[in-house]
Amino acid sequence: MVRFIEQAIARRRTWFSDDSLRDYSAHVESHLYFLFDTGRDTERQLVKADQLALDVFWRAPGETRQLFVGRREKKNLPTNINYHLDHLMVVMDNYPDSIVLGEGSEVDGVLHPLARGALDHYEYRLADSLTLLLPQRELWVYRVQVRPTDPDRPGVVGAIYFERDAADVVRMDLTFTSASYLDEQLDYISLRIENALWEGRYWLPYSQGLELRREYKLLSFPAGGIIRSELTVKGYKINGGVPAPAFRGPPVVMLSRERLERYEFETDLYDALDPSIATEPPTLQAVREEAARVVAQAYLQRSESFRLAIPGLSSVLRFRRAEGFYLGPGVRRSIRGRIELTLLGGYAIGADRGELDGVLRAPVARSTHVELAGYVNRVGEVTPWVVSSGVVSTIVTLVDGEDYREPFWKSGATLTLERRWPQLRGSLSLAWEEWESAALEADRVVDRSYRPLRPEDEATVIILGLDLARPGLNVVETIGGWSWQAGIEGSAKVLAAGAEYVRGAARSQAYWPRSLGSLSLRLSAQAGAVGGGTIPAQRLFVAGGRGTVRGYQFNRFGGNLFGFISAELSRDIKYPYLSVAVFGDLGWIGFEGASARRAAQLWTDAGVPAEEAEGALIGAGAGVGLLFDIVRLELARGLRQNGTWEFVFRVSPRFWAWL
Repeated sequence: MVRFIEQAIARRRTWFSDDSLRDYSAHVESHLYFLFDTGRDTERQLVKADQLALDVFWRAPGETRQLFVGRREKKNLPTNINYHLDHLMVVMDNYPDSIVLGEGSEVDGVLHPLARGALDHYEYRLADSLTLLLPQRELWVYRVQVRPTDPDRPGVVGAIYFERDAADVVRMDLTFTSASYLDEQLDYISLRIENALWEGRYWLPYSQGLELRREYKLLSFPAGGIIRSELTVKGYKINGGVPAPAFRGPPVVMLSRERLERYEFETDLYDALDPSIATEPPTLQAVREEAARVVAQAYLQRSESFRLAIPGLSSVLRFRRAEGFYLGPGVRRSIRGRIELTLLGGYAIGADRGELDGVLRAPVARSTHVELAGYVNRVGEVTPWVVSSGVVSTIVTLVDGEDYREPFWKSGATLTLERRWPQLRGSLSLAWEEWESAALEADRVVDRSYRPLRPEDEATVIILGLDLARPGLNVVETIGGWSWQAGIEGSAKVLAAGAEYVRGAARSQAYWPRSLGSLSLRLSAQAGAVGGGTIPAQRLFVAGGRGTVRGYQFNRFGGNLFGFISAELSRDIKYPYLSVAVFGDLGWIGFEGASARRAAQLWTDAGVPAEEAEGALIGAGAGVGLLFDIVRLELARGLRQNGTWEFVFRVSPRFWAWL
């Protein structure tokens, strides 16, 4: 292996001395995206999209120039981000001997694994041998893993693919040791450099990808900013005689803004975004997974002691009918860069009880994690999905006595196995829980009227659950598309005497921006069913108002079967400040079977019944969206069964995890 690496190092320094390659020019187009997330492996949201076009010039023995000739951009959320120039450029010659990123602010002076002296700094291992079938020949390729001899030092980690005979670089998949990062907020940088064989003899850049993530660690608020770029060379003109004026001036030049905006792109601004916007793209995810196989994850991430953890604002401070005011910070600890421990605890002043939640999360295989959670007095929800952000819930509870929740208490433990595919997420869970009914406690803290709480069954249950999603529902809010998520859970008396039921629920959403001229169309649907010999009240469904059919008293209706659809037309009046929308909701919810009716009788006996819909529920209304549609104000009217006027104030679901 040492002799081959020596050959590759020598080849890298001499390939451009080939007298047959005098010059080349190329046209390149790239997409650059700025996204945010609420923690690693969580759903991502697009903040800003850029598309660039540039012409690249090269002549022997290594003189280059890059000229930006086109650029367009769109902000999907407020931002003032500026990119480092080297995030926009084509990487020439597979990086120089000393790797610099972020113009020296992110990585500076990291030794290239094929530079002089690299054999003293890195370890190499032949991991695989591949055969590529080209139109006119077979190509044999070595995949060589590389890592620093001392992982505590700055260096690259990953894999390099070589053409076997000449030792030319075909591809590089690299990331860096944590000691390489100069910016304390950097979580990781992943690089993918792909070369292609042009005219049967020249390995030149073809496709390049970069992803870096910064984690904003103030109070451990789980916010991360991701820069992701995808670049493709459209074609080369080799030995065409690049004129001397092309190399005059700085090595990187950008035309005036007016000329950049006149460029006509062949592809759409979002063409490099697919459902993987919700997660890390498979190719760049594979870079980090390859690195983790080569060197311990602990050397790829900075180690940290316990620090304050704030998963979201409402995890620290909230006001709910069942809790009153809740106060409680948390702590988080990363163990050897792979295992993450989170402890959340607090006190509900109105309910006069403490709450404790601990989660231990660790990877077990590629794209697979296991999570063990233990909790005491965790607040459970009757509804399969929450319909309001935590902050809006707190505000409206204080103002109007409504928190848009149907809570109960639960204590126990859950073991979850999570798996992520490029366009699908799945989880399998096993939980043991003790359920306890919640009572109205907020009036002990703030004296006003509140919507009464429905009592729930008290039971001990063992629950097996399966959840699938493709991709996160919030993704369609950004670029359009289709998504869905579904879950099924069940408990049997042979496992626990408290309940015997099977419950399934699913929802889907499709969004077509500007599909009808200037109008955007959104369609959504949700459905669910629960059956069994002993259905607990907290596994029934409730409906009415926001989240189901707008224009009815919130959660006025109940049942063990439901289905709802919604359609919305929207139009930007002055993007991004103001948009308008009209919508209509249609659905039904009701009871089927004695077990479901028995469960609902618990609510009726307590004076807080859930009605069965007599035919279809219909609601219609209009709304306005403000500032990238982050805030939406809606007015709806229920058209049947004593519908009412309902005013809905909501924040975009993209921010619910923070709020």
